[in-house]
Amino acid sequence: MLWWIGGFAALLSLAAVIYLLLTLWAVGRWHPVLPERDAAATEDILCDWPAVSVLKPLHGDEDNLYSALHSFCAQDYPAFEIVFGVQRPTDPAIAVVQRLQAEFPALSLYWVCTEARIGSNPKVNNLAGILAACRYDTLVISDADIAVGPRYLRQICAPLQNRDVGVVTCLYRARPAATFWSRVLASQVNSLFLPSVLVAARLGPNIFCGGATMALRRGTLEAFGGLPRLANQLADDYWLGAYSRQLGQHTLLADYVVDTEVQEAGFRSFYQHALRWSRTTRSVQPLGHAFSFLSYPLPLVLLLAPWMGLWGGLPLGVVLLLRLVYHRQIMHKLSAGDSFGVALLGDFLGLWIWFHALFARHVAWRGSQFAIGADGRMGGHDGAKQ
Repeated sequence: MLWWIGGFAALLSLAAVIYLLLTLWAVGRWHPVLPERDAAATEDILCDWPAVSVLKPLHGDEDNLYSALHSFCAQDYPAFEIVFGVQRPTDPAIAVVQRLQAEFPALSLYWVCTEARIGSNPKVNNLAGILAACRYDTLVISDADIAVGPRYLRQICAPLQNRDVGVVTCLYRARPAATFWSRVLASQVNSLFLPSVLVAARLGPNIFCGGATMALRRGTLEAFGGLPRLANQLADDYWLGAYSRQLGQHTLLADYVVDTEVQEAGFRSFYQHALRWSRTTRSVQPLGHAFSFLSYPLPLVLLLAPWMGLWGGLPLGVVLLLRLVYHRQIMHKLSAGDSFGVALLGDFLGLWIWFHALFARHVAWRGSQFAIGADGRMGGHDGAKQ
């Protein structure tokens, strides 16, 4: 019996090593365009840039909201508007928008307030009010906390000239606030989530679609049924890409990388945030989530090593060395400075959170607890605060 367990442990350890080698390969072939370097990477390949409506759903005034929204107002792009949306007339984000309106009087900046509900997803409810105020047929949907470089819209909108492209999306680089748990969550984004998307995109057609950026034509949105089809989904961004692929279009993962600031005051907020992400993945890709424990190779091999007897130290040493090389590689690509110790803590906590997500039935979001059905649909919230 023990030899069978040892053989299985060795097989899983080999799979973990193979996954690390794949990440090294995928990240090595990746040439990200970072916000601070986007001017040098952008070529004007179009004669006529389409007018763009940028949709920005807002909820509260986070510490970096002004700087993030300011980066969208400072775009080097011929014709665009930004429509901000709130769901409460007392939302403090309104004051930030009004400040930007005063600073950029020549830009088309609008804000709308709507309390309409088309489903249980608060972000999609907000987007429904925003979309009604948008004038243009090229849409760029982006979360409130995203910061970009001045030629972001040129990078993102150019691929939409190919009619086979339904949605253009991109990855994001996490910038931690000055708290320890912000650093841990940022490390999980940069060292675990981002490379896993790159590996999946290299091995097959890209199915990732993230709320950091979703650029599409209005006709694509209307063709699959519009925002009401997303209104009860936890992973609204994923399903936006999936529904466009059902139309025969593909989801393009751009090389552009946007920034997001990660702000976690303590362990509880970190854990709830990470659990919601993992539970979201499980809701849309249950099989992929089930095998994603391989993306935490070091804690996995450490757990398996005792079952392999004297040979257990060999895969553990190989994985530790590869993890160090891979960490330095991804930090160089992102011009980031996450410490290796924090990255390892993120790995170990990530494996546990993956396990928890297998059984989690609720997620915390915007201060409320939402029930998640077996099909990934969101139920009503109970209003419980974080």
